[in-house]
Amino acid sequence: MNSLYKTSSFLFLITGILFSCGSPSEQSTEPNSDADIDQQATMAIELTDRQFELGNMKIGVLQDYAFSSSIRATGVIDVAEKNHVSVSAYAGGYVKRINLLPGERVVKGQTLFVLENPDFVQMQQDYLESKAQLTFLKSDYERQKNLVEDNIASQKNFLKAESDYQTTLIKIEGLKKRMALLGLAADKISVDKLVSTIAVSTPVSGYIVEVNAMRGMFLNPTDVAVELINTDHMHLELDVFEKDILQIKKGQQIRFKMPDASSELFEAEVYLIGKEVEGDNRVVRVHGHLEDIKDDIDFVPGMFLEAEIITASQSTMGLPESAVVEVDDRWFVLIEKEKTGTTHHFEKKEVQIGWIENGKVQILNADTFEPGQGILIEGAFNLINE
Repeated sequence: MNSLYKTSSFLFLITGILFSCGSPSEQSTEPNSDADIDQQATMAIELTDRQFELGNMKIGVLQDYAFSSSIRATGVIDVAEKNHVSVSAYAGGYVKRINLLPGERVVKGQTLFVLENPDFVQMQQDYLESKAQLTFLKSDYERQKNLVEDNIASQKNFLKAESDYQTTLIKIEGLKKRMALLGLAADKISVDKLVSTIAVSTPVSGYIVEVNAMRGMFLNPTDVAVELINTDHMHLELDVFEKDILQIKKGQQIRFKMPDASSELFEAEVYLIGKEVEGDNRVVRVHGHLEDIKDDIDFVPGMFLEAEIITASQSTMGLPESAVVEVDDRWFVLIEKEKTGTTHHFEKKEVQIGWIENGKVQILNADTFEPGQGILIEGAFNLINE
């Protein structure tokens, strides 16, 4: 790892740095010798306040950071099967009006298309006729019942009146249910308000995926006119290699991004872990639940993502990545030994590093530093590599 921090102003600042590391005759002439590297570890560097300021340098100290170990995975944004919705009509009809485009957002109850069929009028007519007969049939049924109880009328006439009344009552209730499925309210139907069209609305809010109907076509009850998805509850579907799956537990944090769309990091949580190894790649499916996502983030189902599942974490001492510089597979920082007047006195110190995460580096030998020891956290790269 090389520090990501470089300062262009060092092109002229380095010439003013004084090195106190012994006489020239004592230095090794081999640039990559072990003696040369050991000598570098104790080399002193002096900077004036002016040089320090022009180099935009900064002093910091060791701090506690949360470092974590993780398992990498790839996957997609997805929605549950129950959120894939196919919309058709409960009765056939000609499409009179439809104006939808794939990708368009619709809200629950919004009209998707309008169907027209003379059978809709016949259904309402049958309902009104049956309703009109019901008053007479009920009256006749009650009259025949009283006559039978008084032994005036025959049982046969009573049973006929009862059958006619119950049959008509059942027919009315059936027509009410059928009309309700079509969006026709029975209590609003009257002789002067018969309609030949019905509006088919969406049962959920979501986005149009596919439109299979067009104006003028006859749509059967079995035909899917519109397909849509509800994206309110999207989730992650991740593929984790078999060798890593035993480290995955429910509730672990997931950090992910869509590399083809954005570098922004989002968070989720492990919710379900598959019980089957799939494919030639020997992967197990892991289902992740999204945490709070800003309203202006529009994930699209099927988006490819790269993720890290956090399997362990600990708080330990570390430094910004810009403070640690690699030299021939060894790692160094610059500690501030003292400041005399306008001069900063730095000295190289070798460190052992551990985890590297989010621009922070774990320092394994943090206990060898003095408490509150000043460390150059910005500007160390060019000084150490000079």
